[in-house]
Amino acid sequence: MTFVLLLSLATAFLAGACKWLARKHVSEAERRELVNRCKEVIEAGGDLQVWVKAPASLAPARADSPIEVLATSDAYPAVVSALQREAEKDGLEWKSHEARGRDRRRTADIRLAWRGEGVCRWRLREVGHLLRAAIVIDDLGQDLQAARNLLALPYPLTFSVLPHLPHSVQTAEEAHRAGHEVMLHLPMEPEPGPHPSAGLGEIRTGMSREELRRVLQQDLDSVPRAAGVNNHMGSRATLSTALMAAVMQALAEQHLYFVDSRTASGSVALEAARRQGLPTFYRSVFLDDTETVPYTLGQLREFRRRVETQGVALAIGHPHPSTCAALARFLPELTRDDIQLVPASKLVQLSEVARLWPPGHVEHHSGTPE
Repeated sequence: MTFVLLLSLATAFLAGACKWLARKHVSEAERRELVNRCKEVIEAGGDLQVWVKAPASLAPARADSPIEVLATSDAYPAVVSALQREAEKDGLEWKSHEARGRDRRRTADIRLAWRGEGVCRWRLREVGHLLRAAIVIDDLGQDLQAARNLLALPYPLTFSVLPHLPHSVQTAEEAHRAGHEVMLHLPMEPEPGPHPSAGLGEIRTGMSREELRRVLQQDLDSVPRAAGVNNHMGSRATLSTALMAAVMQALAEQHLYFVDSRTASGSVALEAARRQGLPTFYRSVFLDDTETVPYTLGQLREFRRRVETQGVALAIGHPHPSTCAALARFLPELTRDDIQLVPASKLVQLSEVARLWPPGHVEHHSGTPE
């Protein structure tokens, strides 16, 4: 019985090993499959310290066209090893040429081939650190076409949707199906003024914990697939230490992250989120206080400067036609400048964000819910 089992296992192993050996040529579908598999092992090997600079479709039209990979010094050896193991597993030929630049950073040109036929090529660059940015588009849920115009941009924008609007559910579902991250744009009480309310589902000062949880759950039900939350308005609510402590506790129970939109300079929301242990960050730049393409392009350049200075930054924009047009023009520059655009959930997990505070931050003491 043992012999039969061993024979079966050996047969299965040889069948897998012969998957490549039986081929005379590598089809385009097989090449794409291998490239995607290599991408997975590269990202697994490098964890959060590697960036495969390629679109989701990956495999370029020509096997000898390199796919660029940026890796920090710590991740660089792991990426090389992961690629080499993948090549050995598939019986592929491995060719690698490594050089160092004037800054002593390493660059490797790695080619995988089958019987002399190129399958894929990777260009690995060592960098001191990765620059990362997130762009949140909020106020979504009212105009479905505006959301679809933004979905047409081939970049990982994060979609923050207001609850209880005519297209809240559909916007969230379409964004999720298109591979975009969804957030709840949580209405919070503003200071008295021309907008007496932030809309349905508003979080207000004076709420009990039970009412807060009920309203939050209703809002989340209205925005399916939400992985995180940022505040809509809230110039009054985010000043309340007690209320923000209760909000962050409720978000922690839902396993959500939080982004402070910073609608008030004295907001205590970020500090409350960090006290609660939530993955969190804050808005660095508003992109479109003035709805023109030149203004938004100027804000995007300021956003890039923040990323280059701090290593990370987060911008918030809105579904205006001028914003969509400016993003279409500017976002290719981020890639060329070696700045990785990531979903907000990935940005808030980075260790470097925990060291950053918005300008003028003053620590506040925690309080009890009102």
